[in-house]
Amino acid sequence: MIARRERGYITVAAAACIVVFALIAMTLVSSMQIATDDAVAEQATLRAGAAADAGFALVMARLLSPEAGERAFADGRTRTFHYRDAVIHVRVEDERGKIPLNGLTEDVATRLLEAAGVEGGRLLVARDSLLDWQDADDMPRPFGAERGDYADSGIRPANGDLDSIDELRLVRGFDTRTIANLRLLATVYVPPGRFDPRVARPEVLALMSGTGAKSAIAAIERARERARQRTAIAFSGPKDWRGRSLSIAVEAQVPDGRAVRRNVVQFTGDAAVPYVVIAAD
Repeated sequence: MIARRERGYITVAAAACIVVFALIAMTLVSSMQIATDDAVAEQATLRAGAAADAGFALVMARLLSPEAGERAFADGRTRTFHYRDAVIHVRVEDERGKIPLNGLTEDVATRLLEAAGVEGGRLLVARDSLLDWQDADDMPRPFGAERGDYADSGIRPANGDLDSIDELRLVRGFDTRTIANLRLLATVYVPPGRFDPRVARPEVLALMSGTGAKSAIAAIERARERARQRTAIAFSGPKDWRGRSLSIAVEAQVPDGRAVRRNVVQFTGDAAVPYVVIAAD
């Protein structure tokens, strides 16, 4: 993960230029003459990476556009673009529609981990260890872990908020698959109390409310029917995106190559520096 508050691109025009340069870079990589099998594989990786970078730049150019319709791009759906032999899939989600990992109650933590595929005794360990990681004391919960439980590995519990989703790798009971599943449902980039049900997916609404997923889906569909638009809930709200955090996932595929870019950006409201990248991998 990169450090928080990495500076973003300067202007909308600069974002457009980045799209152009990324596409040029992809074209140049495509024109390289490489003979060996290993070098061909490396070429495919480079081309996929250039395509993924171009996809991210394209998304930012659209989001920074003054046209309101371009900002409707952030609806959580996967969109596909084609450039030369590359297929680029992008998905933009509002982090306010995810469950804040900091400040979880025990009930919500239990439902969240169940939705992430954790069950049985491992669920109890992961839940209690996560809550112990965040609380200020050194007294472990019945299935949890505090400083003494991590002593042999040299890990020191934060006794505070998580700084990133990846920090969960240090918490007892969490593995790579669980963390990957949690990325779709939870966030550390929105403080407790800032969850916005208008931009949440049905399964997230169900987890937050404790109701069934079918009830949440039905409520969303009724709201969309009343508004006579497919994405009424996702796009309602103020036009000013100052302070809003979006996660942007880009997957680029070329013959024999694939690259993924995942970034979380936050809009600043400053025309000179319209956004900052607060997380990337």
